[in-house]
Amino acid sequence: MFRPSLDERKKYLANTAAMVFCEKGYQAASLQDVARKAKISKAGVYHYFKTKEDILALLLIQHTDLFLRVLKERIKESQAKGLDAKQAFQELIRTYANHVNQNKELRLLVLRERHQLTGKNKRELYKREQAIFHLLKNELGKIPYIDKRNHPNVISFLIIAMSHWMGYWFKESDGLDMEEIADQNIRIIFNGIFKGPS
Repeated sequence: MFRPSLDERKKYLANTAAMVFCEKGYQAASLQDVARKAKISKAGVYHYFKTKEDILALLLIQHTDLFLRVLKERIKESQAKGLDAKQAFQELIRTYANHVNQNKELRLLVLRERHQLTGKNKRELYKREQAIFHLLKNELGKIPYIDKRNHPNVISFLIIAMSHWMGYWFKESDGLDMEEIADQNIRIIFNGIFKGPS
C-alpha cells in the first residue's frame, strides 16, 4: 500500500492551509480550521508545523524559490534560442505573469498576507523577493535602447505589480484570457498607450 512521504504530507497540509487562509483570511484562520479541512487532528498539524506563521512562511518562501528558478530557466532558454535582449525580456515578462497567476491561493497570499511574516521568516522572504527584483532589473539593463528618462527600478516594479494584480481582478467572462492580458501589458510597457503624435 502506498504511503505518502513526510514531505508529501507536509506539502498537502500547507496547500490545505493556503485554501483556508484564502477563504477566511490569515488572521481569522486557525490551525483547527486547517486540521478540519485536512481531515486530521489539530495535534496532527502540530506534528508538521509549530505555528500558523510556519505554514505561511513555507508556502511563500518555497513559492518564491521556485519562481526564481523558473525565471532563471526562461533566461537560459531565451539565450539558447538566440533571442535579442528585447525579445528575451518580453519572454521573461510573459513567464513572470504566467507563473504568478498559475495558483490562485498563492497569488492571493502574496498580495494579501506576505506582510504577516515576522523576524527571520520576513527577512528570508524579502531576500528572495530582492533576488527576483534584481534579476528583472539586470535583464532590463541588457536592452540597449531603453529611454533613460525611465528609471529601471520603476519599470521593474511596474512589471511586478502588473503581473500580480492582473490575476486579482481577471475573470474569464471578460472576453480576455491571461495570455492576451500579458501580451497587452508587454505592448504597453514597450510602446506606451497612445497612437500618433505625442
